[in-house]
Amino acid sequence: MIPLSLWHTASTGLDVWLSALAYGAAQVLVLMTDEEAPQYLAGVQSQMAQAQALLEGLGYVSKGQAPLQVVQVRSAMELDVDVQRLTVGAQRLKAQIPLAPFAVTAEKRGTLGLVMDHLLEHAPVLKTTNPPESLPLPQEGALFGTVNINKDTCTLCMSCVSACPAQALQDNNQAPQLRFVEKNCVQCGLCVTTCPEKAIDLTTRLLLTSQRKEPRVVNETQPYGCIRCKKPFGTLKGVEAMLGKLAGHAMFQGAALERLKMCGDCRVIDIYSAGDEQKIS
Repeated sequence: MIPLSLWHTASTGLDVWLSALAYGAAQVLVLMTDEEAPQYLAGVQSQMAQAQALLEGLGYVSKGQAPLQVVQVRSAMELDVDVQRLTVGAQRLKAQIPLAPFAVTAEKRGTLGLVMDHLLEHAPVLKTTNPPESLPLPQEGALFGTVNINKDTCTLCMSCVSACPAQALQDNNQAPQLRFVEKNCVQCGLCVTTCPEKAIDLTTRLLLTSQRKEPRVVNETQPYGCIRCKKPFGTLKGVEAMLGKLAGHAMFQGAALERLKMCGDCRVIDIYSAGDEQKIS
């Protein structure tokens, strides 16, 4: 057994635990006492549930075999008893993980990406005749997953792109498209709470195909061209939604409503060239 002191027990997670297994450790035990707040214990346990689901789903451990566990004790005697109970005669991994060639980095998500690539490269489940496309994961504490877009209500306003802290959701400068890179998604839910149309929800999973690293189009629409200069300045669905919401507003009647169909430059030109427009001198 190799003891490792920590700044805080909740400072470690999947990146360290799975890397330890990839470096040849048979087990990882996290010692916690009554000094930690219950929220820290719950957080560590939820992360271990994620790791267990990953290791079982990839075929490295059998169901019920737990190489990652929390040890809760109040004295050295209790610790000795628990460590012996958990380690003496404990089953090794169902399929041994080949020694990892990567080095742990200071950036947790970067290290997690390296260890997941290593585990996927050698996963027994992917060497079967009909490997699954993805693995379901527990919702609580999920670090991997996908976004589901309701294409009927999404207007491609790109609020979700601005809110995404991991660049999992991306726009396309060449076309009105919303793209998604699943490998980057941390399932934080900011896109869900930011979306004004409530058109996004999340599904926790680990995608096992190479598509997890590639941007894929999750929604797209036709561009909307300015009625004056024909230059695209928005999306068809976005402008139609705006027109529908403002059609009955007193300030957007007649020419004012038509100006909503123009780009910013043409709106200014149209206002200053209109003879009946009231101007403040």
